[in-house]
Formats: sequence, C-alpha cells, structure tokens
Amino acid sequence: MSEQLFKSFAIIGAGPNTGIHIVKAFLAIGAPILIIARPASMNVAALPADDPNLTVVRADYTSASEISTVLREYKVDVLISTVTLVFGGVVGQTVLADAAKEAGVKLFVPSEFGIKPQLAKGGLAFQKTDFAVYAKSIGLPTLRVFNGLFYEFVPWLTALADTGKFHIVNKGETSGSFTAVSDVAGYVAHILTTQPPSRLLDVEIQIEGQRATLSEIGALYKGRAPVVYCDHLPTEGVVNAHFRTFFQKHIEAGGGSCGWNPVTESDDAESASRDNSLWEGHHWLTVSEALAQ
Repeated sequence: MSEQLFKSFAIIGAGPNTGIHIVKAFLAIGAPILIIARPASMNVAALPADDPNLTVVRADYTSASEISTVLREYKVDVLISTVTLVFGGVVGQTVLADAAKEAGVKLFVPSEFGIKPQLAKGGLAFQKTDFAVYAKSIGLPTLRVFNGLFYEFVPWLTALADTGKFHIVNKGETSGSFTAVSDVAGYVAHILTTQPPSRLLDVEIQIEGQRATLSEIGALYKGRAPVVYCDHLPTEGVVNAHFRTFFQKHIEAGGGSCGWNPVTESDDAESASRDNSLWEGHHWLTVSEALAQ
C-alpha cells in the first residue's frame, strides 16, 4: 500500500528573497499554500490576490499559541520557514517549532536554503545548527534543504552591488555549489507534493545547480564589471564587509559546497548534487543562464 502524500502546506516568512518564490512555485503547480504573515507585513502584496490556491492569514510570530491555532485550523501537514538569519528570525524558529509540534504538524522545513552551517558557537550560521538540535529534542521531524549559494546572492557577496566591482578575496579557486532561487523554490514545491513522507522525514537534502568557483563566475562579468582580487573587501560604502570577507574565506576553505562535511571539514564533491534526481527531467539553470535573465 502506497503512502499518502502531504496535502496541506503553510509558509512563514514569505519575504522577497526566498519565501515569495516558494509560494509562487506552489501556485505554479496548482498546489494550495497558506501564508502566515506578520500583522504589518506588506510582502503578500506581490502575490496574486485572486488565486484560489492562495490563503493569507496574519499572526504574531512570537506567539506559539497563536501560530498553533492557525496550524490546527488549517490542518497543516508541512510548515515551511523562510525567516531570515540576519534579523534574528532563525533564532525565533523555536517558537514556530513548539507551535508546529503542539498542532500536530508532520514535517517542519526550517530556514536553511544555503550552505551548511558551522557547528561551533560563533561559526557561520551556527544558529541553524542549534535549531536543528532543538527540533530533534522535541521530536519534530525536519527537512533541511542545502543548495549552496544562490546565484542572486553573488553580487552582494562580492560587493559588486555596492561598488560596481566584482571582489574576490584571495584566489577564489575553490569550487562551491551555486543554485538559482527559482530552482530551489520549484524543487521544494515539487518534492513536498510528490515524495512520500518516509523519503522526507528527518532528511538533509543536497542540491546544486552548477559547481563553480568565484573566479569562474567573475569571468562571466567580463566587459560588464572589473574583477578585483583582494585580501579583504573594502569597508567604505560596503555594509558588513568583514562578514562578507569571512564568508568568502569559508567558501575558499570548501564550505561553499553542498558536499561539505562540517564535522570532518572535508568536501565530497560527488554528493553535492545527490538529491537533484528527485526532480526528474528538470533543467537546472547555470550561472550564465541566470545572469542572462
């Protein structure tokens, strides 16, 4: 007897970077999606108000009881979180996890959607590691999706958006995983609506649009922006320049690959795209294709 697929989906943190794209991916395949938005959020204005598969409710993200009430009312099977790391949203996911557990949610998809976080306190995105530990401690099944770096993230990482120059810290010759946000969004919608629960519960997904180095990506900007090799990003006019420098150094050490093992600090390049196959027949955008859009 085949397993019953997940039927009811909700998303928290439907912002412009990742969440809205996931919502649009669900709507594109005709799958109903519930957005739980903050009371004052304006992000939902970018979505079609007349789509019958889209429902929007508003709730306080800091209130487990309020979120749990919504999840129970809509009988949500899967709760997706795309809250931001920068503004403390990932730390606040413990409230969402408590609400999901209390409401009987079957699967929680936490806000990963990037490289694998470091394990030690103070490491890159270590808060995501802490949350995974917490979810496991309360018995809440999770699906963690690692896609490396979004192509759309590169202009920020290299200070191209700030300076008009593509900055590469040191040599930029270590390969990492790069994926288009549209591919990640489509993938999430696809596997959640087509894969049996047993394939997704307490699983770490590794996907990759293209394996590349920052130096190779910089070469694609030839004629459009100068490439600058440096020891660190310029600080004048570049917000969080030290963090971006730290991030690039982590990529150079191998941490930009979805095959990166934070425990052994080694990379298994072949495993970086091991779960691409769950979206059979899909064409994954290359860096150059994404830049041309």
